[in-house]
Amino acid sequence: MEEGFRSGYEAIGWALRRTKTPIIDGPSVWMMGRKTGYRDMMPTLNAWEKLAEAALILKNVDDSCSLPERAAVFAYFTGGRTMQSELLAKKISRDLRRDKWFVQDCVWSWSRGHPIHSSEWWGKRYNLNERTIQRWSLKIRQQLDDLFSMGLSRAEDSLRESGHVV
Repeated sequence: MEEGFRSGYEAIGWALRRTKTPIIDGPSVWMMGRKTGYRDMMPTLNAWEKLAEAALILKNVDDSCSLPERAAVFAYFTGGRTMQSELLAKKISRDLRRDKWFVQDCVWSWSRGHPIHSSEWWGKRYNLNERTIQRWSLKIRQQLDDLFSMGLSRAEDSLRESGHVV
């Protein structure tokens, strides 16, 4: 690989976008209208080779991270309501002994999704003040941040060994 990524964050984000990009032969509207200054990662590879590199990057993440760390990394990059966010909600609700639905709202909010209920609603539901709900949310976000940073660190080490990150 001639040109590597600057960080694991950049590599994983590129790999996830790459797997969702359709491969079209010939010029596309996106290519014709793209902005100048766009950094084309791995310009010497064709679309199929880039997809293979993306699969290798995601495989490195799978191999290097534990299941909750991998779920946190993928939930952060994909955002919203995904299988990974549900897995995180189950794990954290078990660890902190909180309602799964409350934790799921916090996970969706953390991963740039839209929670179903506000903290005010949860306060009324549990008959608690809003500060207590915010404190619970903060603990959940802290656990999510810890899982994400550990997962990203392990993935970056693995990607550095494989030559994807310079």
